[in-house]
Amino acid sequence: MTKVLLINPPVINVIEPWTDQPQYVRTALAHLAGYLRNTQKVEIKVIDAKYEQINFEEVVRRTEEFDPDIVGLTAFTSEIKPAAYQAALIKKLNPNILTVIGGVHVTTLPRETLEEFPFFDFGVVGEGEITLKELVDYKKGVKSLEEIKGLVYRKGNEIIKTPPRPNIVDQESLPLPAWDLLPKAEMYYIQTEKGCPFNCQFCVNHNGRVARKRSPQSVIKEFEQLINYANPEYINIGDEIFTVDMPRAYQIMELMIQKGIHDKIKWDVQTHVKYIDEPLIEQFKRAKIYELHMGVEAGDEISLKNLGKGNTKETIQRAFDLARKVGVKTGAFFILGHPGETIKSMQNTIDFAAKVNPDVPMFSIMVAYPGTEIARLASKKEQGFAGISRNWDDYRFRIGGSIWYKNFTKKQLEWMLIKGYLTVFIKNYRIIDLFKFAWKYRKAALTLLSKVLTGKEVISEYAPPPKDYEEILKTSFVTSDESMEASKTTFAAFLADEMKRTKNENPELVAEQRYRPSI
Repeated sequence: MTKVLLINPPVINVIEPWTDQPQYVRTALAHLAGYLRNTQKVEIKVIDAKYEQINFEEVVRRTEEFDPDIVGLTAFTSEIKPAAYQAALIKKLNPNILTVIGGVHVTTLPRETLEEFPFFDFGVVGEGEITLKELVDYKKGVKSLEEIKGLVYRKGNEIIKTPPRPNIVDQESLPLPAWDLLPKAEMYYIQTEKGCPFNCQFCVNHNGRVARKRSPQSVIKEFEQLINYANPEYINIGDEIFTVDMPRAYQIMELMIQKGIHDKIKWDVQTHVKYIDEPLIEQFKRAKIYELHMGVEAGDEISLKNLGKGNTKETIQRAFDLARKVGVKTGAFFILGHPGETIKSMQNTIDFAAKVNPDVPMFSIMVAYPGTEIARLASKKEQGFAGISRNWDDYRFRIGGSIWYKNFTKKQLEWMLIKGYLTVFIKNYRIIDLFKFAWKYRKAALTLLSKVLTGKEVISEYAPPPKDYEEILKTSFVTSDESMEASKTTFAAFLADEMKRTKNENPELVAEQRYRPSI
């Protein structure tokens, strides 16, 4: 029987605890394992090294013990180098193991990823469920690589990219995630839908611009599955915009209340300020939501207008005022380092953040993720951007340094990040909240402060990688400015084709993204 090992690679060191030392297991691996188990006769093992906080050598030991035919790794841009290093160690263990990389980075830079990291045999471009299943068919000798959509691979000295794989529109056709193949955790992230209708400059939007939704009943079934399996403290909904279909969101919460789920767990969501009304906020309150997170991103009028998010300061303020009126705890996301940003425009965002006064403010520094408009502009050194890093370890959204700016230094930007947090709490006389917040996130705060005071550029200087890390990953290949620019246009074309296909085949999904009252 074919053996498949799925891996979330280890971290180099804990710099940002929320992402480097997560309380939650990797959702994508549970989805892939669930689909594979339901469609293939295979033996599957999952290693979430980041959650378990195990090192690269322990992953190799477990790999040797399991003796897989295929190893699949997942990686965001900031994780791609650790994933490649892990793949290199696995290839050293057994060169015959097929190594597969999936995730957003390879989706936006498919050829470049295989060019830069020869330890990956295959790259999965886009959603991975069907592609991974068909790679197992290839291993079994019943399918050729040319037949598999959404794949990038080597053929001699050539890198081949097959036609795109369409997204799975019918989310009800998918089995529930195989949570039982991952360690029990205190926190989980589930997805009730995939996709977002907006076109934000900083976001790849890898799930597409149409929200592909599961039924409320299916969502409740997963809640109950997780509660029965792990009895976690938190189950968070990781949708881009949970309330994009407001009547559906209302119904999900109604079922949570009827089933008593709201009394068994803490839960939160993130959503868009546009998709909020008072009945929905009141339903959040009845369903005992722990935190309602909404993206603000900017408080400067020009930055807000150019974002592609469709926000206005009035819409933002209204959403937070509604939540405050009903008594729902809020979190807000703010980004510093927008196109054309200046010290003054960052101060405008900070001042607006203090006015909005969310319970939990979350500031981050702009990251030029491949496939985004930000990456295109930064590569071209336009709109205030002076350059872009090619060290993927720099691509962290809290204290990374993927972009250089014309109007200010990185140190100035990082000081503004610190100022943002201080301003929100101090201007609103929330001194006790400030100390609680600083203590909760003390590791990230100390790392940021150290970075500002020392002026170090590269994240790895704070967390030295394994001694052979840079040597193994050493390459003459560098992703070009042209490739970074093309990553945006190529992926935008794919999203446009997906939108066109969905409008033709499932026009109701597009219609349901328009604002509709929750009741």
